[in-house]
Amino acid sequence: MIDQPLAVRGWAIIKKVIMSVIIAILVLITLVILLVIYFSFAKTSQVKQSYPSISSGMGVVSSNEATGPAKLIARDATVPQTAGIPPAPIEQKVIKTANLDIMVDEVEQTVNKITTEATALSGFVQNSSVSETTTGQKYANMVLRVPVKNFESLISKIKNFAKLVQREDINGQEVTQEYVDLQSSLTHNQAVEAQYLELLKRAQKVEEIIAVREKLDQVQAEIENLKGRIRYLNNQTEMSTISVIISSEAKVTLPAEKWQPWEIVKQSVQKLIVGLQNFVNFIIILIFALIALIPYIILIFVIYLLVKWLYKKYGNPK
Repeated sequence: MIDQPLAVRGWAIIKKVIMSVIIAILVLITLVILLVIYFSFAKTSQVKQSYPSISSGMGVVSSNEATGPAKLIARDATVPQTAGIPPAPIEQKVIKTANLDIMVDEVEQTVNKITTEATALSGFVQNSSVSETTTGQKYANMVLRVPVKNFESLISKIKNFAKLVQREDINGQEVTQEYVDLQSSLTHNQAVEAQYLELLKRAQKVEEIIAVREKLDQVQAEIENLKGRIRYLNNQTEMSTISVIISSEAKVTLPAEKWQPWEIVKQSVQKLIVGLQNFVNFIIILIFALIALIPYIILIFVIYLLVKWLYKKYGNPK
């Protein structure tokens, strides 16, 4: 043998190219990882150099090297201590909900009765809808809000209206700890707000005013969020929620239309004819589609013959 076959030399060249590409990709990935680590470290260093903020525990800004606006905040922004103040008695906060599924004789009348009872117990109907199926069965969905003290009373009255109670779920969610934490956070942030307002009055330089105003806006936004959550919990714990699904038995009715078998026969024949027409249309479309494929089939056959001829002439070993 004088030389290696052409295929073997070609495969060796391809392997070298593949290895070069793999090495280049690995180098690029390593560079990207190093750049990400570098920029992450630079961003962390930049954040550490920003203005200090009031700590959540003591409410004091600590910075020995603060200057300008940060020095003003670090020197004066302290939260009054509340040590020695006896804690207020904790009121239990529970969100009460109930889900009822009842069956009655008359859906509309039951909806009116439940609405009347809820209003009499200082409650109201939040949502109400009535629907009817083709079989004559009616459904109603109601969402009631009633004071917690009248929660069990209204449930009892709703069950009295039912012919059958298909489902009854009563739940109570304890939110006392969350409510106490929110009140504590609100008191703390209001004290911080008072300190920032005092700082804003004493600030003289523009940069000091901007720095204090930015911190004050953050505290006031947090105060609004806390107040909104507290209002929501007060509403949910003072007014319970009762969801009621009301249904009636399906009514069996005789068909009102006359029986017309000849019409059924004509409709069936018509559907048969339409089906045969669709089948013939499919056959016609299939034939023309096959005719349209003939040039491509001929071209593929010619290519096959050409490849077979080339293989026989140049591919067989001598």
